[in-house]
Amino acid sequence: VHYSTDYVFDGSGERPWVESDQTAPLNVYGETKLAGEHAAELCARHLIFRTSWVYAARGANFAKTMLRVGKERSEMSVINDQFGAPTGAELLADCTAHAIRTAQGKPEVAGLYHLIASGTTTWFDYAQRVFAKARDAGVELAVTQVKAVPTSAFPTPAKRPHNSRLD
Repeated sequence: VHYSTDYVFDGSGERPWVESDQTAPLNVYGETKLAGEHAAELCARHLIFRTSWVYAARGANFAKTMLRVGKERSEMSVINDQFGAPTGAELLADCTAHAIRTAQGKPEVAGLYHLIASGTTTWFDYAQRVFAKARDAGVELAVTQVKAVPTSAFPTPAKRPHNSRLD
């Protein structure tokens, strides 16, 4: 089992990427994940899962960062021109366990799959949802104003895909 990423694509376009689309990583992270896919394919009984925007109760992730920053600042800016689907680690674990059980009896299911939650959102809309759910749960937040900004407002050494949608 190999977990890969939407970063194996160039992040262009408006439609969700399908498994057969041409890969063209934007950065070293995408290149190394694609190399991992190629290595996994050397095993006849491989399962490769491309996913995106993973979150969980443990470890670092966008939702936890938004909650931390939302408790510290009254105003913040969040990117609103990158699109994807937040995907829970529990969903990945459950689907992986099911796929392994299935593959043990049906080796022909080996292959490459996109494994993401349904729907599409932006980082900005995702942050808004995180704040709303936190407030509903009684979490006190300092943030009162969230500004939607383009990717160019947060320059990074590594290019980020605008389109992280996976079909």
